[in-house]
Amino acid sequence: MEEGRGHSVTGLQLSFFTAPAVFLGLLLIKILAARISKRLPPGPTPWPVVGNLPLLGTLPHVSFAKLAERYGPLMGMRIGSVNCLIVSSAKYAEEVLKTNDRIWAARPRTSASELLLYGNSDISSMSYGHRWRYARRIFTLEVLTNKKLAEFQKSRRRIVLGTLNTMLDECKGGRAVRVDLVLRKMIMTVVSKMLMNKADLSAKVEALKDSDDFQDNIKDFFVLLGVFNIGDYIPWLNGFDLQGYNKRMRIAAKKIDEFLQGIIDDHLERHKLRKQSGANDEDYVQDLVDVMLTRPTDDDGRKLTLEEIKGIIENVLFAGTDTSADTVEWALSQLIRNPRVLQKLQEELDSKVGRERLVEESDVPNLPYLQAVVKETFRLHTVAPLLAPHESADACTIGGYEIPAKTRLFVNLYVIHRDPERWEKPLDFYPERFLEQDKDVNGTDFDLLPFGTGRRMCPGKNFGSLSVHWILAVLIHACEWSLPGEQRIEDLDMREKFGLTIGRKTPLAAVAVRRLAEKVIGNTAS
Repeated sequence: MEEGRGHSVTGLQLSFFTAPAVFLGLLLIKILAARISKRLPPGPTPWPVVGNLPLLGTLPHVSFAKLAERYGPLMGMRIGSVNCLIVSSAKYAEEVLKTNDRIWAARPRTSASELLLYGNSDISSMSYGHRWRYARRIFTLEVLTNKKLAEFQKSRRRIVLGTLNTMLDECKGGRAVRVDLVLRKMIMTVVSKMLMNKADLSAKVEALKDSDDFQDNIKDFFVLLGVFNIGDYIPWLNGFDLQGYNKRMRIAAKKIDEFLQGIIDDHLERHKLRKQSGANDEDYVQDLVDVMLTRPTDDDGRKLTLEEIKGIIENVLFAGTDTSADTVEWALSQLIRNPRVLQKLQEELDSKVGRERLVEESDVPNLPYLQAVVKETFRLHTVAPLLAPHESADACTIGGYEIPAKTRLFVNLYVIHRDPERWEKPLDFYPERFLEQDKDVNGTDFDLLPFGTGRRMCPGKNFGSLSVHWILAVLIHACEWSLPGEQRIEDLDMREKFGLTIGRKTPLAAVAVRRLAEKVIGNTAS
């Protein structure tokens, strides 16, 4: 009797431990059977619940690259409960982003887009449709036209020269500056001048924008937009915030919203004062924030919501600053590491521009080696190596494989831009390759897509490209660059920090010395 009771308890214990194992085993068999029956692309076998999430590592674009060596350039993965497609070749990039562009024009909803982008209210994450087209039209017609770029050319020059002279003063005595902070403050001031009249901002908003803490907060903003948050892929774990990302997002969102609300409040107060004074609005030139607050309606007669206005300001101000600053910092890092290339670029500037004046924006089309240096930087240091994630609106066929609706797409430009079948010595920083072959960055050459392509191509491409070329040219024409102290160029840390955009893990600290005569770059009034 006692012996039988003991045997019964042992059986219950065994059942308690084996039942979950059997369940998980059956679940794994079901997943594998679904992969075979649906002809899904090859990929690593997913584990129950977490799927392939543990394979991503700290640099997912690098992890995807290693997996693609085994499974091929069209790879299926299941990250948590989300089907994902990883594209690692120009051929398949063209198939998803051109041939099937409409199907992949959707964006997934994530914790980051909810908390940092006002519930997918910005242009980059907004659902594809007429509302997105309306917001993008405002963005492109009010900020990024050639006319607008020309209007603010003198302002850009004044801001860049002012920053340049301040930086040179800070570097006196061999002191190094944090290049990323110099670039971010300068470019954000340039963009804000185009976005709104800087003089209309309150002292509080201006001080916040120019603070080092706020600039570092913007960097963290883009890191958080790109992280693989467990809760986005295993939704029932989202409330636990296992990685602490949601907490960081809320902190960043609060600081950013304070800044954006300050911009809007400044404009609303100005509107109020003008109304009280009876001023004639016809004589007043509106900036983008004015336009968004007062004028436009979509086809249904709806104005932009407050969240959409803030989201668009984020797109213009933060994305325009972050991507351009990161690219120039990477380019300068590579030039310091490659004295031959640096010298050749300086020789081109001295030959085509001279040393009696500073390089201007209008000189850029006549500087082929500068353009080659920038393209090589775009290739090796694409600031968004996985692009922003796309999501399939419908089921489709890619490369002969069946791709379900709601599949998340990652186009791995890190691999495409280093493909040895497309690029000779792909890991070398060798700008001359772009003097020998004709490649553009306008989304037509699918082995070089720094701005993406198709419907979701970066709307700020023209301004971003102009900023990077000219600012880099100014820094190289006006300054000699070196590393501080005893640091050797071969020891320069070139590691990456992952996010939606990829910046340097260790910010570049460098010393700038005046290269041109003081009279050439000392006047910021013209």
